[in-house]
Amino acid sequence: MAHDLSSSIADGASWRGPVRLDDRGDAQDFADALLAFLAAARRTRGRLQPLFDDVTVPQLVLLDAVDTCGEAGVGAVAEHTGLSQPTVTRGVAGLERAGLLRRETTDDGRRRVLSLTPRGEGLLNDKRDVVAGHLSTAWERLDPEERRLAVPLLRHLADLVDHLL
Repeated sequence: MAHDLSSSIADGASWRGPVRLDDRGDAQDFADALLAFLAAARRTRGRLQPLFDDVTVPQLVLLDAVDTCGEAGVGAVAEHTGLSQPTVTRGVAGLERAGLLRRETTDDGRRRVLSLTPRGEGLLNDKRDVVAGHLSTAWERLDPEERRLAVPLLRHLADLVDHLL
């Protein structure tokens, strides 16, 4: 089963199936491991803040979301980040005042789109490099087979977690 799942993950496929009664021990182990991973990710996010003296981690999350889906507006950024629209709107206003992003109305006047300013793009790219540099230690500790599976597996797990509730 592990080979089939790893092959599916490496190929980008998703696996869906019911948990059988005799698999509950494995399902509990999975749940425990996933919750431990999520807790470690939260702790890591907090540990990243001292690396940034000019922006907060939540601001970076918003900048990244604007870079990804800002053209679809505040609602899309809220959905992407899992934050409420009022929270995103407040964050966007602060980032706009700081000169890191801009809000513009579409030509037809129907909606507002968000985009990074050149300063915002530069800051986001610089901080992505800082984070990647710190996470490269973990990457270097993986053996070749783990590296082959890591990115697709992490993306698959992120998708599963996004759709849990």
